[in-house]
Formats: sequence, C-alpha cells, structure tokens
Amino acid sequence: MSWRAVAHKDVHDASRSKTIWVLFVLLGLLTVGYAVVHEFLGPEEPTFLTFLGGLAGLVGTVLPVLALLLGYKSVIEARTSGSMFLTLSLPHSRRDVVTGTVLGRTVVLLAPTLAGLVVAGVAGVVLYGTEGALLYPWFMFAVALYGLAFVGLAVGLSMWTTGDRWVTFGALGGYLLLVTFWSSLHSLTMLFLHRFDPSVLGDLPDWSLLFRLLGPGEAFDRLLRAGFDLELAGRYVAEDAPLYVDWWMALLILAAWCVVPLALGFRRFGAADL
Repeated sequence: MSWRAVAHKDVHDASRSKTIWVLFVLLGLLTVGYAVVHEFLGPEEPTFLTFLGGLAGLVGTVLPVLALLLGYKSVIEARTSGSMFLTLSLPHSRRDVVTGTVLGRTVVLLAPTLAGLVVAGVAGVVLYGTEGALLYPWFMFAVALYGLAFVGLAVGLSMWTTGDRWVTFGALGGYLLLVTFWSSLHSLTMLFLHRFDPSVLGDLPDWSLLFRLLGPGEAFDRLLRAGFDLELAGRYVAEDAPLYVDWWMALLILAAWCVVPLALGFRRFGAADL
C-alpha cells in the first residue's frame, strides 16, 4: 500500500534530525538514570512500585515534548517546501500521506522510548525487586498510547494551518494547557462555576471528575492506576467514584486525543488548495 512507502520515507526523514536524537538520548539517560538515583531521591525503602511512580511522572512530562516536536511541522514543512506536490504526483492520496506520516512519526517516537523503558525496567527490577514487575508491559502500553495521543494532536495541528508561527504557538499552547496547567484549569473552572467557594475543591461533583479525566496526563495516570497500586489518580478509584471514570474511559480519552485532532486537521487539509 502507498501509505507504507510514505511511512518508510517519513521514518527516514525524521530520523535524520539531530535535535530529535539528542532529545531521545536525553530521555534515555533520564529514564535509565532515574532507575539508579531513585534509591536516593525516593522513600527510605524504595520498591519497584515507588520507582515506577517516579518514572511515570518523568515520562508524563517529557514524552509530550518529543511527540509535539516530531509532529507539529510534519505536514506543514512538506507543503511549504513543495515536496507535498511531488509526493501527491506519485500514486499517493492525501489520506495516504497523513496515514504514513502518523505511523512514521509514531515509530520514530516509540521505538527509542520503549527501548529505553525496557532498560530502565530491568534496572528497576535488579535494584528494587520484582513486586509489580510482571505488569510492566501495561506501563509500556500506557506510555505508547499516551505518546500516540500527542502525535495525533501534533500532526493534526500541522494539517490545520500553513502558518509556521501559528502551528508553533499551537504546539506550545497545547503542551502548556494539557500537561502543565490542566489541573489548574480544572480547579479554576470549578471555582468559577461555584462562585469561588473553595469548599467545592474538597467535594467535587461526579461530572467534574470526568472533566478532569479529559486531560491526557490524567487519563495516563488513570491507566497506570488500573495496573499498579500507585499514588496516582486516587480520586478516580474512591469508593464513591462514578463508573464513567474507570480505566476504560481513560483508554477512550487517549484514543480520542489522537483521532479527533487528526480528523479535524484532515478535514481542512483535504479541502485545502495546495
């Protein structure tokens, strides 16, 4: 299929970026290095689960940066450089180009990331024991889905506009909103809706839990909590938590963060005059 040729070319092109590889090496050093230094940074008696909790926080912060950097100019550069015309002159449709781009960027993102996590996981088992280690593949699955969500968001942004400045602002704003300030946005929204009564933050209505879970980082934490007894996403596993904030909803939310931006971006890209 032609999308496979596009994906192969995209992997080759993206993998030539020295900046991306520097960042991946940095991520590998951080994950493997954290496995070593967790003994000094974590609790007095570190375990594999406490190591995993710290590793989740590290990956949850750094992986979106890599995904956005890989994808936010993936389509716009091809359009502005003119290479998109050459690609579409071959037996490739715009759908093939987008499919191949998403798959190619996903491979470039996840192959070194998951390889680094395997090494970090082995180091964690050696240093901190095997309690919880049998479910480590679930952690890697959650990481892969989390990364894919931001790849979809980045490529969707890249299809939405041909303005280099706008797509840069979109990627930066997306990171700040969805990773850095999502919990603050949720709290401010609840305070505004309840006339700035601070007591609402201690007794959140059920629907607000779903609102908070819509953040990719929250959904990532909820998936991890489904497999491990970590100090994450505690509000979603309380006895009175509603059914619609269970782990399957987090799965759907991360899938939606990948698919919806791609669908919206492709709708505009498909109708654009190249």
